[in-house]
Amino acid sequence: MPRPRPDQPRKRPTQQRAQATVDAILRATAHILRTGGWDACNTNAVAKRAGVSIGSLYQYFPSKEALVAALAEQHAAEGVAVLMRAVEAAAGQARSLEDTVRHYIRAMVALHADDPKLHRVLVEQVPRLKGGLAVVHSASERSAELVRDWLESERAHFREVDLDVATYLLVTSVEAVAHLQVLARPKQLDPEVLVDELSELVLGYLGVGHRARRRPRR
Repeated sequence: MPRPRPDQPRKRPTQQRAQATVDAILRATAHILRTGGWDACNTNAVAKRAGVSIGSLYQYFPSKEALVAALAEQHAAEGVAVLMRAVEAAAGQARSLEDTVRHYIRAMVALHADDPKLHRVLVEQVPRLKGGLAVVHSASERSAELVRDWLESERAHFREVDLDVATYLLVTSVEAVAHLQVLARPKQLDPEVLVDELSELVLGYLGVGHRARRRPRR
């Protein structure tokens, strides 16, 4: 049987108790990355923080890289879940295209702003991990599938576009801004202004006759 790569989990939890152990390990990893950064994170520190033996940790994660990759996968799944909820809400509540775009963008901005120190470490370090980009690309592909299906269902309400190109541009622009606002957002940038302007960008590209509600200048 081939050995797992050092950036991949050794095994997946199959019982509730095992899942609780893995959850505690990942919470400990997030805490250390958040408070001490990349250099402070190691398997011994994580095991101590999680209250488990180093042997228990190694049952699931062979290395620090595997821990961080698992956190990145968890974060990526949260982003896909945000998009799924936005699409489902649009279908269930008959939301307009404009409202759906704004709802999704606000949720994505909030998701990344919720824990900026942790997200900063993930954005900076995950691409450097062996297999790290595969985690990012997998989530982006799933997001792209959802966005393309949504565009297909709404295509009567915006200008004629190549759906594959539109999907790529919309997913990439929203994800890029959501990530960059963690890395380099000016302190004076109001999150609602960011939502307004990014919504304008997306809706303007789609040729939707909509103007975001302008907030008064300070």
